[in-house]
Amino acid sequence: MVIEVGEAAVENAAAQGDPQYALGNLEHAVYRLTVGEGDVRRRLLDAHSILHPVTEADFPPHLVDDWRWVEQEWSRFGPLYAPDGTVWRGAVEHTLDRIINRTGAKIAVRLLSLRNDLRTYVEEQIAG
Repeated sequence: MVIEVGEAAVENAAAQGDPQYALGNLEHAVYRLTVGEGDVRRRLLDAHSILHPVTEADFPPHLVDDWRWVEQEWSRFGPLYAPDGTVWRGAVEHTLDRIINRTGAKIAVRLLSLRNDLRTYVEEQIAG
């Protein structure tokens, strides 16, 4: 068994991610999607603010593609720039302003599915 100490351990932990951290954030985001105010686009913006610190490293390999899909879908139109070249609206906010509710619902369903699959994975890891 190798025990890492110092910066190497921190870098290794960051590279491996934390599925339990991702699950906690997904649980909170799904709750906000379920009971939050506004249409699905507004609730997705709230969910994004919760999930923003989560990275693909926090997911097991079999769920990374689902996470990438969500990230791509809720930022696909990119940021909106002011005439001087500064970002006027971020990619997620700009995208969620442009999509229709049906598209927003597809993203929400994928987040729910991702939460369920990650919960199963974490429970299996804890059970050993």
